[in-house]
Amino acid sequence: MNHRFTPPRTLLCCLALAPAMALAAPLSAGVRHYDIPAGTLDQVLNRYASEANVLLTIDSKLTAGRASPGLHGDYPLAAGFSAILAGSGLDAAPGAIRGSYVLRAASVDTSAAEGAVLPAVKVNGQASGPNALPVPYAGGQVATGGRVGLLGNRDVMDTPFNTVSYTRQLIQDQQAYSVTDVLANNPSVRILYPDNDGSTDFTIRGNKVSQLDIAYDGLYGIGTPGIESIERIEVLIGANALLNGLGPIGGVGAYINQVPKRALEDPLAQVSFGYIGGQFGGSVDVGRRFGDDRQFGIRFNGAYRDGDTEADNQSRRVGTATLAMDWRSPDNHVRLSTNFGYRENDNDSPARTLYMYSSTFRIPAPPSDPKSNWQNAWSYDNTRTTFATARGEVDITPDMTAYAAIGGSEFREEQLFANSFLMNSAGAVGQNQVYWPLYRNTISGETGVRGTLQTGPVKHNWSFALSGLRENNGIVATTLETTYTNLYHPVFIPQPGIAGLADSDNVPRTTETELYGIAFADTMSVLHDRVQLTVGLREQGVSAKNYSTTGVQTSNYDKTALTPAVGLNLRATEDLSLYANYIEGLQQGGQAPVGYSNAGQSFAPFVSKQYEIGAKYDFGRFMTTLSAYQITTPNAQADDLTYGVNGEQRTRGLELNTYGEIARGVRLLGGAALMDARQTSTANGANDGKRVTGTARFQLNLGAEWDPFFLPGLTVSGRVIYTGSEYIDAGNQQSVPAWTRYDAGVRYQTVIAGHQTAFRFNVENLTNRSYWIGGQGFVMQSRPRTFLVSVSLAL
Repeated sequence: MNHRFTPPRTLLCCLALAPAMALAAPLSAGVRHYDIPAGTLDQVLNRYASEANVLLTIDSKLTAGRASPGLHGDYPLAAGFSAILAGSGLDAAPGAIRGSYVLRAASVDTSAAEGAVLPAVKVNGQASGPNALPVPYAGGQVATGGRVGLLGNRDVMDTPFNTVSYTRQLIQDQQAYSVTDVLANNPSVRILYPDNDGSTDFTIRGNKVSQLDIAYDGLYGIGTPGIESIERIEVLIGANALLNGLGPIGGVGAYINQVPKRALEDPLAQVSFGYIGGQFGGSVDVGRRFGDDRQFGIRFNGAYRDGDTEADNQSRRVGTATLAMDWRSPDNHVRLSTNFGYRENDNDSPARTLYMYSSTFRIPAPPSDPKSNWQNAWSYDNTRTTFATARGEVDITPDMTAYAAIGGSEFREEQLFANSFLMNSAGAVGQNQVYWPLYRNTISGETGVRGTLQTGPVKHNWSFALSGLRENNGIVATTLETTYTNLYHPVFIPQPGIAGLADSDNVPRTTETELYGIAFADTMSVLHDRVQLTVGLREQGVSAKNYSTTGVQTSNYDKTALTPAVGLNLRATEDLSLYANYIEGLQQGGQAPVGYSNAGQSFAPFVSKQYEIGAKYDFGRFMTTLSAYQITTPNAQADDLTYGVNGEQRTRGLELNTYGEIARGVRLLGGAALMDARQTSTANGANDGKRVTGTARFQLNLGAEWDPFFLPGLTVSGRVIYTGSEYIDAGNQQSVPAWTRYDAGVRYQTVIAGHQTAFRFNVENLTNRSYWIGGQGFVMQSRPRTFLVSVSLAL
């Protein structure tokens, strides 16, 4: 795309005139700006091909032992290749596939290169296959697209939803150690539970998104195997029932997917050593491909760290190992992949929520030092996760692909902790000392067919999918004793005994859930894909059974729901996309509880309704998305002696998201969100018009990176996260004030003895500010200032 800056006045004119503009002109390519640091020649070519959005085939023997100073400046495609390869005796010639290039010795004739079959190749920019990952956008922090549920991978400019896909480069450069850290770059997302180095619940667009609804390789119920093995974190903001179906809980606010790492075309071996707030550890990332056509790939990721955290009396030990294998046929028409993993996470005296005993008092300020920890030093939260997945794709014809995936996980957790309640504005806290073992066994799968066909002037990208999930849970919480302490002057007690109580391997089954769905969608395109209309429908079924601790079934739930969706994407100009959608979200409806006249009555899944319009503008190396939406979400509540689905909340908002390079060596990532989340139908109208708990009116997440021109390889970064005041209770009697967090970092990348080496230093909560993070009836204390240091070495 042309590299130019369009001023706001021009952008407004484009928005106003878009419907009348000619839509049939093909997209063009032009000059781009590059700031690629020095490295080995194949690494520099790698990044150049990705940023230029082209396919590049490399004989790895040609680049072996070669280094490059990188590329800095404005270049058209051919000139960029020439600058990188100057003096190397190599050049990039057009390949056999349109838009592709082949690295060759400069003396080789172009026509011969086009038909050459190389003994070892590397494909960069756009991998092959319908589910291949879209290439990174300028700056490398965000991809140019991502998976949009049953629609498959879609370019962000051709997607009628608010989507973002965070890359492995961002994960590594920010030294993220959980999904939560990655999503700290998104202004629409806020945590809803303390993150103890796993993952946490979120509130997005005023609706809860549970950690149980975070997908792995497109499958629900697998868990979070550790950020070290993740290639990308894909986020679709808003309702998404048609696209992804119902998760174990039902996340109306967004869909979050973890994309696992796969073997690259060239061998990879990287080791890292680091320090996170008192914990020392390291990781290894090794992968390569085998076979005459490099058809078999294997990649291993392992990580371990142990030690204290920045909080008082708190420590953590984390170990993870994942193995990814894949195979593709020589013609690449058949693709198979598997993933296996194990993660162990032991937390001593972990962070916890602080619930409100009542709504009759003002919430006091948190302890002045965020290191303060009122949990007993002997408390713990230990988890074990084992999982496996498999996925296969077959190109039945050039225009039709069938796919299937299956996965399963076993999760074990044991907690011994104090369930804490704030009792007054003086900081008095009541604590129920609880032993809470649980297990969760899950198996999930999906299968479907995607294809393309032409009917007259209309192109159809159609999708048909079946999905299913089965989950067994066992949870038994035992209150051991009730004690009292104070936020500002903690009183600690001896560890209570748990002898004779069942552990996570022996708790009885308490719930069993089955989810099943069938969906069809069709994206109809005309005028060279300038106008795209997506329509679809999903039927979702939910079956849930509850059991007593003696194994007796106590309730049964079996309901279905139909959820349609429609999305319109208008490529008004080369750089401007306008979109609109109506889509629904799903949550399990549950049953009326004991004590009401209709106790045991099953409710159909709660259907949320979302309307959204938006615009996406690509300045060439800087992307902006502006969206406006409304989501209405039903909920159950009591009406005298009857419990029914007669409550509702309505969330309206504006979101601005940005990423990419705004100037040479300067990158921005983040945005702002305005939100008005209201209770619109409450029991007897008592809380009508009052704000939804745990939601702020204004949120800002904005990060910046700068590569100083005077020292190639150096990058300095900073980020500000702001959240407005929030109410904690439904009656809006208790609130927490606004808070701001500052982060900073510096990294240096260089080549040492022919090895790409990166030094990274980051600080979270730079000012060590103590503040409350608001939740739904509870608060959480901020993380203390945390230092993160690491060294990564490519072997």
